[in-house]
Amino acid sequence: MKNLSIAISLSLLLVGCNTTTNDPNTFTSQCSYSELEGDKPLTFTVTSVNEATLEGVICSGSLDAFDDMRTQFPSVATFNIQSIPGSADDEINLLLSAEIHQNGIATHLVNSAMIASGGTDLFLAGTQRTADDARPKIGVHSWSDSSGQSGKDLPRNHEEHQPYLDYYQEININPDFYWYTLDAAPANDIHWMTREEIEQYNVLTTSLIQ
Repeated sequence: MKNLSIAISLSLLLVGCNTTTNDPNTFTSQCSYSELEGDKPLTFTVTSVNEATLEGVICSGSLDAFDDMRTQFPSVATFNIQSIPGSADDEINLLLSAEIHQNGIATHLVNSAMIASGGTDLFLAGTQRTADDARPKIGVHSWSDSSGQSGKDLPRNHEEHQPYLDYYQEININPDFYWYTLDAAPANDIHWMTREEIEQYNVLTTSLIQ
């Protein structure tokens, strides 16, 4: 899992029964407490005909929440990201992020935004990727599975790497970035990218503000 939170909860209660709240412009992922570990589930809030804000942890219900939002607001073309600290479901995250890219949606980090781990993968799906801050807070680390096995510990030809490599190829990100994330920090830690690293791996499609 690509998430800053490591502890596992035993509770299987649901956060909610629907992907939408009473607010017709808000679409909240339906996920179990065991996934979220007390974190907020990824929530899409449509703020205008063309824009939505994103905040929370990507989890098993996040693709459904995205699809519900797209059905009701198909003209949304920009995601303004506030905070996405990671993902509790890597498979869903890659599917969701691929759909974001396929739909031509831009991703933008608002002032004081933070993305890390699977949240960084989602941000990279944007066909245009921008940031308000001169030093945006973008975190990377190696992934780990439910058994605690780390991607960094697997040989480069291991099949577990392929879904990530396929994803980066689909969104036109150099696969060197994937190998960099595995070495940047272990799964239970985080590395905050420097300006130089952000530029080197084309994390943004425009230059950082000086």
